[in-house]
Amino acid sequence: MKHKLMLLIVFAGITFKTIAQEEKPSDFNLSVGTDLASTYLWRGSQLSAGPSIQPWAEWSYKGLTLGAWGSYEFTGVSKEVDLYAKYTLKDFSLMYIDLFFPDNTALNQDFFNFNNKTTGHTAELGLSYNGSESIPFSFYGGIILYGTACDPKVNDSTAINHSSYFEISYLGKFKDYSYTVFAGCTPTESVLYGTKKISIFNLGLTAKKAVKVTTDFSIPIKLTLATNPVSKKIFMAVLISL
Repeated sequence: MKHKLMLLIVFAGITFKTIAQEEKPSDFNLSVGTDLASTYLWRGSQLSAGPSIQPWAEWSYKGLTLGAWGSYEFTGVSKEVDLYAKYTLKDFSLMYIDLFFPDNTALNQDFFNFNNKTTGHTAELGLSYNGSESIPFSFYGGIILYGTACDPKVNDSTAINHSSYFEISYLGKFKDYSYTVFAGCTPTESVLYGTKKISIFNLGLTAKKAVKVTTDFSIPIKLTLATNPVSKKIFMAVLISL
């Protein structure tokens, strides 16, 4: 009887340990999804004339994330494919992103051409503070590393400008909405951003809400109202995540 009891205890311990190991969350994660945007807004500019589908995928291991993001206008005119790597430590993230624009006839369409003067790629290195409950602000600063065709100097189209972008946001909540008030600027003249001096060219508000479809399924919806004081334009867009 004692032997049977001991075997039962050992078996129960092994079973519990196995279940605990199976339920332990993995450090590896894979996420995929897509968004539907009424129009594609980016840093005070409208990059599509109409609705776009924006698929994405991310693979992450602990603080490291590798991802791909795309935007395809329904008419087929505006297309973009971005590849990025991001490392997050606590509330800070360091990100390197490569942007490529398929079918843009003004840019070199050779995806494997990374010559700074002729490539159709644009790359940015950025650092962000992502905010917290005690500090409801986020901050992002990024600089263009290469891609002269997208970011040329004003007086010399053969040289890269290394345009920089800085954005500060306030993160708030109201009832079942979350919202962000943001302001983005560049400290220099830039062909990429359409500025001639230090300028705030991206001001706006984003509101998010999860719309419940069933008891177990909700659809996140984001509405953005943005204005560009430099170009004197205003934009509004809705994005639905699937």
